[in-house]
Amino acid sequence: MKKRDRSWCAAAIAIAALIALSLSSCSASSKPSSEADKPPGDEIITLRYASYLLDTAQASKVYYDAIEEFEATHPTIKIEPDFIQNANYMAGIKIRLLGGVQLDVFDTWSPSLFEEFRKLNSNVYLDLTGSDFLNGFVPHVLQPVTVNGKVYGVPEVMHSDGLLYNKRIFAELGLRIPQTWTDFIAVCETLKEAGIVPVATDSYWSTAQFFWGSMMSNNGADEAWTRKLENGEIPIRNGIFVDAITKHKEIINRGFVPSNWSSMKHEQSKDLFGKGKAAMIITGTWDIPSILERDHNLEIGFMMVPGEKKTVPNINIGTYRVINAKTKHPEEAKAFVAFMSSKVTQEKLAEGAQAVPSISGSTLGNPIAKEIASFVTRSDAVLYWPHTVSTESLQVKIQEGVNHYLAGQSLEKTLEEIQTAIDNANKKEP
Repeated sequence: MKKRDRSWCAAAIAIAALIALSLSSCSASSKPSSEADKPPGDEIITLRYASYLLDTAQASKVYYDAIEEFEATHPTIKIEPDFIQNANYMAGIKIRLLGGVQLDVFDTWSPSLFEEFRKLNSNVYLDLTGSDFLNGFVPHVLQPVTVNGKVYGVPEVMHSDGLLYNKRIFAELGLRIPQTWTDFIAVCETLKEAGIVPVATDSYWSTAQFFWGSMMSNNGADEAWTRKLENGEIPIRNGIFVDAITKHKEIINRGFVPSNWSSMKHEQSKDLFGKGKAAMIITGTWDIPSILERDHNLEIGFMMVPGEKKTVPNINIGTYRVINAKTKHPEEAKAFVAFMSSKVTQEKLAEGAQAVPSISGSTLGNPIAKEIASFVTRSDAVLYWPHTVSTESLQVKIQEGVNHYLAGQSLEKTLEEIQTAIDNANKKEP
């Protein structure tokens, strides 16, 4: 979902080089509608909407359909979609915010990315507190975008992360969904003996977090624990963290993943799973639509990564939609956000993206979405780790360190590397 942003300094240097390109690329698509397109007597207002969701790999058709429906019901408002690939999203939004490019509405994919943009300017977001469209959301989903009692973002559909599994393979081998880590290892052994790759994974930098991050939640790494980690009260070599990443390394060492996983791309691991050559895949439920494109008859189920003593459901809010505080059209931007976040629209988006609406009382027709809902709506469900890390930059550094470990770096060097990153992030600016 996300791309590494190695440092604020690097981002600043990149901005100087990329801003001209960004302005150039935006100019063609951000021109206002011609006079011939305007309804008689009405002025067309153009809102620029930047998102990583407007891509075929992310079931984008449902988003373009929603935009088209909004424009049909709001004839004086035109939406200019601004698609930025996942890999470039964080840097792309920073460039637009700092470079003065028109940007009215944009998406963030986690509380840490929400905070990352606030680091640029604490007043970057339009205050939405008291807006009618904030009513009706399931408990706690507004908390990550609430600062000092004020709400600055609106949640969209909910996903979860962990393991998708092939129901046919499990049925043919008589396998049950593992409830404990011991059960999981036994299932993987059976699959390996049957000549099937137990778990598809790959070298894409963000993939690994959906396995060991889930284990972190199982181990008790909630938001309060994360704050203690960041302020130095808890060291990274704490058992909660070490247990999670060593369990991930265990499935690699036991040969439960593709032998060439370290050189595979994420699309290749989806191919393995989508074509029935792997029984499970490390990913999030947002990948279901693109996997089904490989085989529309594939029967996909979702399971959480089982823990040693308990298994905690993970909530992954697919998107928080925010409004740039510098927009020249705040009321029109609010109308667009309200529409995109409404119960009716969320139900349509959820159907297309195999997700769960964050609006209470929503109807779910898709069986996979119902299965996901059975997890994310549980009372013990939590925001998964590492999305509780306060900024995207630190989150990425932690993930990079774990990736080095999974690829062969020693545990000791890995822990030292990550602890240094946490200590540096914790240093007070002079």
